[in-house]
This record gives sequence, structure tokens and C-alpha cells, in this order.
Amino acid sequence: MTEEKMRKWKFDDVMVEPSNFKVFKAESEVQLEPKTFRLLLFLLENRGRLVEKGELLDVIWKDAFVTENALTREVAKLRNGLGDDSKTPKYIQTVHTKGYRFIAEVEEIPAHNDAADDAAAGRSERGYLDQALNIKAEDTNTSEALKARRPIRNSLVASAFLILLLFSGLVWWIFAYGSKSSEIPVIARTSQVTSWSGLDFYPSISADGNTLAFSSDRSGNFEIYIKQFVAGAREVQLTSDGGQNFEPAFSPDGTVIAYHSKKRGGIWVVPVSGGSPKQIVEFGTHPAWSPDATRIAFQTDPLNDLGSGVRNAMTPSTIWIVPSKGGEPKQLTQVGNPAGGHGAPTWSPDGQTIAFDVGDWATSKIWTISTDGKNLRNISPNIFSAGDPVFGPDGKSVYFIDGTGLSISQINLSATGEPVGEPLKLLDASGTRIRQLSFSARKKRIVYAALSTNSNILETSLSANVEAPTGDPISLTQNSYTRTVRPAFSPDGKKIAFQCYTTGMDVYIWVMDSDGKNRTQLTSETGYDPWWFPDGKNIAYSWVRDGQSSFGIMNLDSGVEKKLFDFDDETPIARLSPDGKRVAFSSKKSGVVNLWISPVEGGEPKQLTFDKELAGFPAWSPDGKWIAFELKRGDDTSVAIVPSSGGEPIQLTDEKGQSWAYDWSPDGEKVIYAGQRDGMWNVYSVSRTTGAVRQLTNFTKLNSYVRYPAWSPLNDKIAYEYSETTGNIWMVELK
Repeated sequence: MTEEKMRKWKFDDVMVEPSNFKVFKAESEVQLEPKTFRLLLFLLENRGRLVEKGELLDVIWKDAFVTENALTREVAKLRNGLGDDSKTPKYIQTVHTKGYRFIAEVEEIPAHNDAADDAAAGRSERGYLDQALNIKAEDTNTSEALKARRPIRNSLVASAFLILLLFSGLVWWIFAYGSKSSEIPVIARTSQVTSWSGLDFYPSISADGNTLAFSSDRSGNFEIYIKQFVAGAREVQLTSDGGQNFEPAFSPDGTVIAYHSKKRGGIWVVPVSGGSPKQIVEFGTHPAWSPDATRIAFQTDPLNDLGSGVRNAMTPSTIWIVPSKGGEPKQLTQVGNPAGGHGAPTWSPDGQTIAFDVGDWATSKIWTISTDGKNLRNISPNIFSAGDPVFGPDGKSVYFIDGTGLSISQINLSATGEPVGEPLKLLDASGTRIRQLSFSARKKRIVYAALSTNSNILETSLSANVEAPTGDPISLTQNSYTRTVRPAFSPDGKKIAFQCYTTGMDVYIWVMDSDGKNRTQLTSETGYDPWWFPDGKNIAYSWVRDGQSSFGIMNLDSGVEKKLFDFDDETPIARLSPDGKRVAFSSKKSGVVNLWISPVEGGEPKQLTFDKELAGFPAWSPDGKWIAFELKRGDDTSVAIVPSSGGEPIQLTDEKGQSWAYDWSPDGEKVIYAGQRDGMWNVYSVSRTTGAVRQLTNFTKLNSYVRYPAWSPLNDKIAYEYSETTGNIWMVELK
């Protein structure tokens, strides 16, 4: 069968040629990745009808476990390639909460009009789709994948047809993406290395693959431990100074470990055989040795959050390099270039390039940069969340955590350092969150932390004069392996809106009674940061769909969602004003995170703060005249307020540690916030007028944290997220 005999599809100025996997728009070729091309073919096959999201996920990803966000990204890429618009679609219509419909008029162009020829050749539109579905980089057994497809009537002709198409698909892949610089490795065995009931994490494997270092709270403090990979080996505690020591990293020869000490500050080194630690730089975290052991790269942002889904760094974190024996550190990356926090550096095997992740509250990307500060490059442009990178042994690939812990994947790189093809998945998380990769090329071993977060919304009653809490906290939700966050009381104090998500799932808005009863899921698509309109009948929240960040409203009675406006930045943390007329939000479009305000009905946003480090995460006062926010100064953050009409910020707290504002007391006198002091997170309040600080909870576990404290309008209770993180070290052995 020749290529000329195969059918084509035409709509508008677009021509689709399934036989050679090409798409042309206005006679210019459109470069689509394989999954995006498969998505287009399936929509064309089913044009005119609603194709639900679940069906698309089953067809395009087969048995791979992915979230609806993956589908949303593929649709966005397809629309971008075709020149379509989600707001005024010509080709692909979004059916809210359901799926997608191909709406353009399509013309089929067969090379021959003889239907008998078509039948004899075993040719059908489904045949083209089936072929496209088999050209997958992650398929490890093509014959098994083919068995899952619908049989073709004439087996002999069908076999020849499929072989021809497989060959043409392979040729297309090579020409479209170039030959792969590194194949995905095959897993020989996965095993659990530690079995502590608390938190073992931040693993590092020695270059020879024989020794593991990690941080653990098993002594009552976080210290560094070492374990040999031999039968019967026990963990040996290396540090014992109570310094809350994290992020160990083996030197290339395996004789020294660098780590971060939270209490003592900066980067320290200690011999594996024992001895006195030595500080080599007074600031920074997440050390990484150069291959020749002469330098250590690190990030400036401190380690504040032990959660399983935390970003490694926020703005204005940058990457620095310091001599491993101590000396003057030198800055490698610059604030705002790229925008976001720069963290988790790792060296290429030749010592010429550093990969690092760039994160904010919404997304995380992987970038590379030459050690001379040149050749800054985003190697994960189409991945929503990618972090914790490590180079492969040949320097031609980068392993990373996809989806904030959902899987370990690999990006292949060209000789010039450009990403090649789609990321290839190595391992799924299977219910936990995978974090903090370390790789031994010599033994072909990868170690990682498998973390679980148990997060619920708790309630603490307050005394009449709000001097102190009364009684023990009560859990309003009873979830496992789920984060339940951002509680917001309704204006009458009778209900609480919150957001909830499980590993691998989207984030949804829920509503419950203020005593935790009658929990109801409000949204069927992604929603963030719920807040109430003053009528108590509508809830505002933000979302990201088809690559677009938006702010909207849902009516509790009808369930009807209405978009109010789009943001011109990545997912913002947005909060509705008490009168429902304005929205305050965090944005890094000025290079670092600052506060902005926009009218609810849309209009030009106004920048409210102009900080050089970080001023974000707004909380409106009950009268709408003030906005509390998080202000970053060095390693510490403080509670600050600023007039909502504009003006100079006023810093309310100056304690060492973290202070993350979220809400106000009903009288507008106090700001309530999550505060970290000496490694412990609790809920605090600070007076706007006197600056007096009160501690409202008394949690003492090192592996726990509180977030998002909200104050009831009835002034009788506070609600907040309480979370505990547990985990152990696992190892993947490759063939």
C-alpha cells in the first residue's frame, strides 16, 4: 500500500495526514508531539459528539495513571498548534466538567473513491487511530500493545498494514525529534530501605552505590544517619548536635557529607567516619557536590516546610556555588531570571552544567545553566510540575519528579542540551509521594523518599476574651493520604468552604457545616483558595484550565459556575474582598512575588506592593481597609499589613522563623497566622495596634505543621489545616 492511497482529513485551512503523522495549517507543517497527535486523531474520529474526559484518558494514556491536568495540557497544546481559542473555539469545544467536542466541519479526502479497495486493504479511520495509539515512547512491548487493539478482518493484510505504519511512525519520530540521546532504563527491583514510623527523608547514595545517608527524626531531632547496603546493616547516627540537620549529600569519593543545619545555619561538612562538623558557608540549603569535589552548589531559600508536596524554593531564592573547603560563595542565577524560586541544584557528570527547579505556589519547571552563568534553558516547558532533578550517568538525560511526587520520569537531552521528545516515565508513586532523588551510576541505583501526608482541618475553641484556647483541638475532617486545606468560614459562621486533594487527583472545592457535618463536593473541576461572597450563597475561587488561570464564582444552590476574569500570570493565590467587589492576589510577573488588586468585574490590575524579596499571599481585614500578607526578609518571613487603597507596608512581627498570615479576627484587631518557631509550627495572632503576639495552639511534633488558620465570624473558634508527614527511603535498582 502506498502513502498516496491513504485517506486525509481537511477542516478550515488544516490538513491532517494520518499515514505519515503530519499536520499542516495554511500549508505550513505543525509540529505536534505524539500524544497531542493521537488526541487530534481521536477527536476527528469522534467529531460532533461529546468525548468525555475519562474516555480520552483511557484511549490516549492507556494503563498509565495520570490526572485530568495531563489531558488539559494536551488540549491546550493542540489548540495552540491549530490556532484555536478556548474562549471562542473554531475546532475544539470544551463542555464544562464533561469533556470535549470537535465542532469544525471535516472533509475526508481519500486518494481512491473505490470502497472495495478500502475494504480489501483493511483500511479504516479506526485503523489510523489504532496505529497512532501504538506509536508510544513508553510502550515497552509493542506486540502486547497491538494485541489490545480491535482485530482487523483480513489478518494477513492487516499485519502488513500495521508493520508499514509502525515503520512510517518510527521514521516520523526520528525526523520529528531526532534520535534519543538515552533510552529509559529497565527496573530490575524496587525495595524499601528504611522502616521508621516517623520521617526518614532527603536520601543521598554514595557514588559507589554501597552507602545511604539520610535525615531522620528518630532521635527526637532531625539528624544525619548512614546505612550500608549489606545484609543486616543498621542505621548509624552521624550527627548528634540537635541542630535539625537535613539534606545530606555525599562527596564524590564517599568520604565526606555536606548538609544543611537549620538551627546553626548554612552548609556544613562532616567526615563519614565521624568527627567535628565544619561550616563552609553561613547561608543556604540543599548542597550538591561538583564531580571533582572542589565546589558545592546550593540554594538560598531556607528549608521551612516538611510537607510531601512542598516546592524546594520560592522567590527570591537563587543558586550559588562555594568552594568545598570554604571561601567566598559566588551567585550563579539571578532573581527573576527565570521568575520563581531557584532550588535543588544538581551537577552534570562533566561539571559544566547545573540543573535546578524553578517553582512557585502553582508550577515547577526544570532549568539548566552553564557553570559560567550562560546558556540558561528551560528543559521542561510543557510539564506543569517538575522538580528534584538529577542528571543521568551520561549527562544526556535528567531524571525528575513529575506532578509534585506522582512519578519518576526522564527528559532526554540533545548534544546541545535541548529536551528531546516527550518525558519518559520510569516509576509511579503508588499512593505515596516520591521526592528527593539521588542516583548512583556505578551501581545503577536510585534512592528516593516515599512520603505520606495526613492532613485534616482542625478546630480550636476560643475563650470569650480570646486570651487562650479552650480544650483540645477537634478534627472536622477524617481523611487519610489527603490534604484538606484553606478553610474559609461563611459570613454567618455556619459553614466552612475548603479545598481537598489526594495524590494524583485534581483539587476540588468542598463545603461543610462548621462542626464538620454534611460535607459536600462543590466543584467537579480544579478549584483553589475558596472565599465567600457577602451574601453567603456564592463562593469565589481561582482555577487553571486549558493553560489559562481564571477567577470565578459558583452559586451553592444551582451549582452554576461563572468565570469573572482571566489572570495574565500563572495560578494566583487570590482572595475576595469582604464586599465582594475586589480581588487581591499574588503575582510574580514583576520578577518577584508582590500583591496586586483587580476589580471583580474585570479591568486593569493595580500593583499594591513593590518588594524586592517577597510580599504576597493576601488576607483582607473585615472592613476591607487593610490587607495582611507575608513579608520575606532573608531566611525569615513576617506578618505585614498595607492599606488596600495603597501606601507603605507596616511590619507587625519580627521574630526569627516563619509567619504566614491567612485571616483576621472579626473585629479587625488581630491577624491570625501560621508560625514556625524552633522547628515547630503553631497558630498565632498579632494585634494590628499593639503588636502583641499570642500562641493559640500547642503542637510539638517536628514532622507536623499547621497552615491557613481562619477565624470564625462568631469569634468562638478557629479552623486550620493540621498535617503530619511520614516517610521512608526506597531504592530502585536498574538493569
